[in-house]
Amino acid sequence: MSRRLVTAALLGGLLGGLVGCPAPPPPDQPVVPPGDGPVAVPAPGPRDEEGPAASDFATYREDLVDRWLVLTPRWGRQMGLHDFDAKLFDHSPAGRATYRDFLKEAQRQLRAFDGLSEDDALDRAILLSRAELALFELDTWRIAEQNPRFYTELFDVASYVDFDYAPLEQRFERLVDHEEAALKQTDQVLASLDAVLSRPVVETAIKIYRGYASYLRGDLLGIVKGVGSPELQKRFALINEALTRAADDIADRLDKEWLPRADQKQHVLGEERYLAFIQAQEGQTVDLEAFRAMAEKDLARNKAAYVALKGKVTMKRPAASELLDAATALMDDSRKFVSDHALVTIPSEDRCKLKETPPYMQWNAAFLNMPGPFDRAKEAFYYITLPNPSWSKKEQVEYIFPYGVLSSTTVHEVYPGHFLHGLWIRAAKTRVQKMSESYSFTEGWAHYVEEMMIEEGWAEGKPERRLGQLSDALLRNCRFVASIAIHAGGASLDDVAKRFQDDCFQDKATAREQAVRGTFDPGYFAYTLGKLQIMELRESLKAELGERFSLQRFHDALMGYGAPPIALIRDRVAERMRQGR
Repeated sequence: MSRRLVTAALLGGLLGGLVGCPAPPPPDQPVVPPGDGPVAVPAPGPRDEEGPAASDFATYREDLVDRWLVLTPRWGRQMGLHDFDAKLFDHSPAGRATYRDFLKEAQRQLRAFDGLSEDDALDRAILLSRAELALFELDTWRIAEQNPRFYTELFDVASYVDFDYAPLEQRFERLVDHEEAALKQTDQVLASLDAVLSRPVVETAIKIYRGYASYLRGDLLGIVKGVGSPELQKRFALINEALTRAADDIADRLDKEWLPRADQKQHVLGEERYLAFIQAQEGQTVDLEAFRAMAEKDLARNKAAYVALKGKVTMKRPAASELLDAATALMDDSRKFVSDHALVTIPSEDRCKLKETPPYMQWNAAFLNMPGPFDRAKEAFYYITLPNPSWSKKEQVEYIFPYGVLSSTTVHEVYPGHFLHGLWIRAAKTRVQKMSESYSFTEGWAHYVEEMMIEEGWAEGKPERRLGQLSDALLRNCRFVASIAIHAGGASLDDVAKRFQDDCFQDKATAREQAVRGTFDPGYFAYTLGKLQIMELRESLKAELGERFSLQRFHDALMGYGAPPIALIRDRVAERMRQGR
C-alpha cells in the first residue's frame, strides 16, 4: 500500500488525500493564514432552478474544488498544494456542520448539471462520489464521534520533513505553525467522542496516539535538530512538547476511561449501512449475497492454486544484507519486463528510488511514499524495512520477505503498480481526475498487476514468484470475506481471525491484526474487488473485440482517467477500446 493512501483508506472522502506524482500546480489556489481557526468559505451564488447551462460547469467545478480544499486543507497538502501547509480542518461541531452543509449543497448543485462533455461528466461523477462518501462518514458512520483516528491530522506532521518541496528551514517553520494550530484543537478529540466505542477501535487508537507521541519526542527531534534560528528552535521546543503531551493524554484517557466501557460490536455497520457504504465508496449498488459469493469464489480459486503449488516450491529468503539489492534488481527487471512485453505505456522516464526505511517510518515492511500530483517535490521512494538487529536471529530471518513475496510486493508498489499508476495520474486530463483516487481502483490496479504479470510470463522458470503472488492474493481474499463477515454477517473477531489462519495461511498474530483492521477499515475488500472488476472488464472486451483487443491499449485506456471508482469509468474504457482509441 502506498503510504499516502493509508489516510484515504481510513477516512475516505472526508479528510484523506490521494497519491500521485508531481505536476505543475493549478492556478490561484486560495491562501489561508495558518492557525487562525475556522475558515470562512464563500457561499456559492444562486443557481437557476431550471438547471445551469453545461457551459457554466467548468467555472463552477473550479470554484467548488477551491472551496473544498479550503475546508479540508489536509487534502490540499496531500495533493502537493503547499499553500495549505499548517492549515487544519475545523474539528469543532460547528466546523463539521459547516462542512456537512457544504457537501449537501455541492451534491444539489452538481446534480443540476446535464448535457456535459465526457470529461466534465466524469469530473461531476467523481465529485459527487467524494461528497457521498464524506456524508456517509459524517452522518451514517459518525466517524467523528466513533473513531478517535478521525483527528490524527492534528498530529501528522511527517509530510513536512518527508518531501523536499522547499528548503528544510522553510518546511520546519510550517511544521511549527501546524503544531501551534493543532494545539488549539486537541481538546476536540475526546470532547467529540461518544461514551461507548468499539474495543478494537479504541485499542488501535491508543497505539496510534502513543506512536505519535513517540515520533514527536523522538525521531522528529533528530530530523530538525539545529534547523532554523535559535528563536524558531525555542518556539518548536515549547509547542512540540505541548503537542506530545496532548497525544499522550489522549492515549492515557482512552485507555483509562473509554477502554473499560468499550463494546465488542460498536464498530459493526450492519447490513443496511454496509450496503450504503459500498454504494458510497464504489459508486454502485450491490446485492449482498452476490458480493459474498464473489469473495468466496475468488478465495477458493486462489486457495486451490496455492495448495497445489506450495509443496512443489521451496521459498527462500535473501539475507538481510542482500535484501535491498534484491529489491532493486526486481524493480529494474519488472520495469524492463513491462516495457519488453508492451503491457502498459510507461509515460515518463522518472524513476522510483529504493531506500531503507528511516527509523521514524518503520511501521510497515515495504511501501511506496510519493508526493502529491501537484507537488514540486519530484522524488518517490520505495521503502524496504530491514529487521531490527535487537531481535532474535529467528525473528530477523522470518521478518524478511521470501523472494517470491518480495517479487509480488515490488510489482504491487512500483512496476507496474502504484508508482507507474502515479505517473499516469500526473498526466490525467483534468484537475479533478488528478485528484481522484478511489480505494478500489488504486489498490485494485496494484493487486491486479501482480497476477497479470504472472499471466504474461513474469514467473516463467521462477515458480516462487507465482507462490508469492498467490500468498498475497489470499491475504486480500480474506480481507474481502472478513469485511462482509464483520459488518454484515454477525461474525466475531475470533471467527474472522480463524479464517485468516485456516483459509489464507496467516500466522496467529497477523490473523488477529488483519481481523482488527476490518473493524475500522471496512473498505479493505477494495484490493480484491478492484482487481476482479478490472479482470472482468478485460475478459469481456477480449471476447467482444477478439483479435482487435490489445492488452497494452486496454491498460492505457484504464490508466487515462486518474483513479476514480472503476464503476464510473467502465463504460468509458470499453467505448475507447471499441473505437480503437
